[in-house]
Amino acid sequence: MCLLKIYSDNESFASFAKTTEVPVYSISEKGDYKNEAKKIVNEDYKISFDVSDKEWDDLKGQVGDAILFLEKHFEELNILLSTHNISNAYLDFPIYSRLDKNIVNQNDHLPKALIVLAGKLCIGIEIAIYSKNAFD
Repeated sequence: MCLLKIYSDNESFASFAKTTEVPVYSISEKGDYKNEAKKIVNEDYKISFDVSDKEWDDLKGQVGDAILFLEKHFEELNILLSTHNISNAYLDFPIYSRLDKNIVNQNDHLPKALIVLAGKLCIGIEIAIYSKNAFD
């Protein structure tokens, strides 16, 4: 379930979201409630794009989808990133930890093709590692 997350301190993505062919996952406006019950508001504008629907235990599949996504939408993303005041942009890869009493080291390789595409767009890469047991 990889997402491309893009943030701006002072510029909404609402008009872009209405016209883009890039699959928008979510959009949030600065000042809107992130959590209304706790009165927590968004401190910035954010748009997220649906990059991959692969499971959290399929990083290789998420990465493959991300490469295809960036290749397919490169021009439109490049326009968005160059015409908006972007404070942060990154691919977010959620994965499950493979660590246990028998596995003490987890290494995950990102291919050069992904690094090059992300670099050309000036977007970062985040691998968010979750415990499989945390959701039980």
